[in-house]
Amino acid sequence: MELTKEDLKQEQQKLKETIKEIDYQIEHAGADIFKDQDNLKDFQEYIWGNKTDFDEEELNQLLYDNDLKVQLIDNKTAKFRKLKKVRNSPYFGSFTFNDEKIYVGITSVKHDLDYLVCDWRAPISSMFYDFGVGKAFYKTPDGEEKGEITQKRQYTIEDAKLKHVFDTNLNIDDDMLQDVLATNSSDKMKNIVNTIQQEQNQVIRNNTNTNVIVQGIAGSGKTSVALHRIAFLLYKLEYLSSGNVLIFSPNNVFTEYISNVLPDLGEDNTMQTTFHAFARTFIPEYEGVEPYSTFVERYYKGFKQDNDLIKFKLSDKMKKLIEDFVKVFSKACEFNEDFDYKNKFILKSELNKLLHERYEDRPLFDRFDLIAEKINNTYFQGKDKDFNGIRSRLFKMTNIKRDYKACYKALFKSVLFQRTYGKAFDLKEVLNNLSKDTMPYEDSTPFIYMKCLLEGYPYQVAMRQVVIDEAQDYTYLQYFIINKIFKNANFTILGDVNQTVNPFYKYDNLNILTNIFKNAEYVELKKTYRSSPEIIEYANSILGLDHVSAIRRTMHLPVLKHDIKDLQHIGKDIKYLKDKYRSVAIITKSIDEANLIYKSFKDKYKKISVIDANTKKYYTELVVTPAYSAKGLEFDACIIVNNFDKDKYLYYVAVTRAQHELIIYE
Repeated sequence: MELTKEDLKQEQQKLKETIKEIDYQIEHAGADIFKDQDNLKDFQEYIWGNKTDFDEEELNQLLYDNDLKVQLIDNKTAKFRKLKKVRNSPYFGSFTFNDEKIYVGITSVKHDLDYLVCDWRAPISSMFYDFGVGKAFYKTPDGEEKGEITQKRQYTIEDAKLKHVFDTNLNIDDDMLQDVLATNSSDKMKNIVNTIQQEQNQVIRNNTNTNVIVQGIAGSGKTSVALHRIAFLLYKLEYLSSGNVLIFSPNNVFTEYISNVLPDLGEDNTMQTTFHAFARTFIPEYEGVEPYSTFVERYYKGFKQDNDLIKFKLSDKMKKLIEDFVKVFSKACEFNEDFDYKNKFILKSELNKLLHERYEDRPLFDRFDLIAEKINNTYFQGKDKDFNGIRSRLFKMTNIKRDYKACYKALFKSVLFQRTYGKAFDLKEVLNNLSKDTMPYEDSTPFIYMKCLLEGYPYQVAMRQVVIDEAQDYTYLQYFIINKIFKNANFTILGDVNQTVNPFYKYDNLNILTNIFKNAEYVELKKTYRSSPEIIEYANSILGLDHVSAIRRTMHLPVLKHDIKDLQHIGKDIKYLKDKYRSVAIITKSIDEANLIYKSFKDKYKKISVIDANTKKYYTELVVTPAYSAKGLEFDACIIVNNFDKDKYLYYVAVTRAQHELIIYE
């Protein structure tokens, strides 16, 4: 609903006053920071110039004071940057609650004790997302504050000018959301802070459950929700900083795609990794670990391999098999000679008693450390050099070697594996693959688990929050290991079982992960904001879904279908879509098909990119990519070369990349 002239005048005056206050604070904050930095420099010069005059306690106090001064400057600088960022668009919404008008923006703006703008993450701001006009409440440390919202407004502010303002109710189908959805896609993911929907807000602000598991359909905003949840937790939890947060991304392209969201929200980017990069840090025995996309690519390229064996390696049965193998391996380990070191003598029977009785509840190789520590403390005053010498001697006295590559190869040679697997397989080929410089992806998780059982988990205690996107790509064992390694962390896990591109592993429901992650809330997001109703209807037909609802208003553009025999006409479709949209993608089943199309058009279009397993950056204007590399990305329009056959989940991923228009060659 449009505003009256008087209301509009008041809103323009409010904006003018807010920007004036921000300008005042920016000017004074800059001067304060400059002054504080000068004072800090003088203070540091005083400390180091007179450090010999201070006793240890005085010096420690001065260093502590120095750290406080540095932290104060950092805080002022962060606030200064946030104010600079929001200066030209300080808020995007407002609501009147119990006769008090609250303005909501990316960061708070205060004048003395009064809030001119409330941070979108503040408890009171939650009502902007959760309620329309009528009864409402928000949670405070003292309980719920109840009342009534009598007015709710949304704003478009650009370059410090009020471009658009209107009254609204719930923002599920409001004009601002539709305006955002109607815009063409961009090179980077944008923040959705001004259009967060109620179901999304419940996930973002959940601080009751330590872990949150989200099953969300394609286009439901899972990744945006995850990033906004991080921003919320950074605001809410005093002990949390960006350096305590880790995001698992599906690939490097996706990492680059989401890189602007947190900075746009006034927060530093967090640490990010892929599973294969994460695995590499725990497998120094190999030069690298095969990326997930390359692993999937092998299958869709028709690479000659034992797919049954790969499926077994990734299956949940592998967990129990490795546990049984490690038990047998550990039980078979024994000292085969007496200990003799610097004239200290211990019978091998005593050592074996320590190995298999005293420390039997500890990982096998951890027991050697404990035995070495016991001997060292008893006979050598706990000296480090003696500990290392004792431990080295102990390992030489056993019938096994601390060789993880050899141990993992022994797993496949064992009767236990052959009996459990129950099928014939080419052992020579398995051992050959494990002798290469790069470890196959399907072997990385079993290898890490075996290693953890033998020497203990490499705990990463600094991480407090871990986000795992594209959750359906991870096996149950991977989650088990990650949860153990990040034992101090809480988890936000988001995925869609219908977007599984791994041909060897699929979840029926992500709810099963609550068996690993305790105190977890399982949430389903069933509204899609990405694709038009026509595209969603077609996507639903692929998997027989009926619970997916499209929020984007229809443009009445049908899904166009051509015979794949007419693929030579694809150039006309590219031109037609490029004339209308900012980003166009041609999606294929395999990288070989993508490369053929790319070669056909690379001379005609300068800004054309092919996305493969190694891609980090690409031109969004025209992209050619296999479906498994396009996960998480979105484009204004897509052309799909439908050679997907029975790979319906991969096909579903391809179709749901399109926002406005879809053309299919089938």
